[in-house]
Amino acid sequence: MRIILTMMLIFLTSYATQIELKNIKQPTKVKNIKIEAIGVGVVNYEVCSKAQALAMARRAAVLEAYKALAEKIYGIKINGRDSVKNMILENSNIRANVEGLIRGANVEEEKFNNGMYIVRMGVSIDAQKKELIKNFILNPFIFFL
Repeated sequence: MRIILTMMLIFLTSYATQIELKNIKQPTKVKNIKIEAIGVGVVNYEVCSKAQALAMARRAAVLEAYKALAEKIYGIKINGRDSVKNMILENSNIRANVEGLIRGANVEEEKFNNGMYIVRMGVSIDAQKKELIKNFILNPFIFFL
């Protein structure tokens, strides 16, 4: 009798394990998204030496490209304020703000032409990360609960 009960228990346990394994989803292949941005820096020869001006223009172009990448990934926060008096617009202010962390970006192309240093940068992120970032932007406090 014990042998029969033991055999039934083993059979039922193995059957339940097989059902659980069938319900496990197979990992899907993660798709990478390539995001590119361009930054431009202007050379000012009047302030310093030619070499230093060129280095500063390159740095400005790289930072501008990083900012453009952050804008594409995280979005831009826009604040606007208008002043109206006697139904006439007196003053209009618009501020744009972007915050984000960019990792793994590479300079893919750079060139200097007519006093402007132009840099094209790119970064690859997987689609799941992009979705997490989008959800965090839409509802940031749920990640801190």
